[in-house]
Amino acid sequence: MKKRNIFFLALLLLVASGNVLAQKAEKVPVSLNGVWQMCFYRSNSPDVAGELKTSNSLKILSDDGRFTNMVMMPHGAIIIGEGRYEVNSEKSYTEIIEKNLHLPQLNGKRNVIEFEMKDDGIMVVKYFLKEDVNGNKIDSWCYETWKRVTMPDKYPENIIR
Repeated sequence: MKKRNIFFLALLLLVASGNVLAQKAEKVPVSLNGVWQMCFYRSNSPDVAGELKTSNSLKILSDDGRFTNMVMMPHGAIIIGEGRYEVNSEKSYTEIIEKNLHLPQLNGKRNVIEFEMKDDGIMVVKYFLKEDVNGNKIDSWCYETWKRVTMPDKYPENIIR
């Protein structure tokens, strides 16, 4: 009887420790909240991707589940897209698009965006476009590179406001 109790206790400990290890192995979801700046690579050589440069496009992913896409222009900024977003997994989120000036065929639609986090606050995203605004077949993946905008330790001396 004593051997059976020890065996049962050992089995119980093994199952409990397996549950604890499984819980520790689960990853915490990546935080997408913040301001992101679209980037592109520029190179003098066709064989090298080149240097990562920032653009005038920003994406704001707020902690209340809203997103706003905007573009800085010489005479002010404009909003080119907005809606809600939901994180699906460690590698994808969905934008529920209320209005998009750049891709109006996505108005009122759910756009699944796959993403991969890289070093230095870089996020590479891809999404699938089935058709253009006129219903013509596109069937193509779009890739974008975004860099998280961060606050520096001190106010930059060369800032242009």
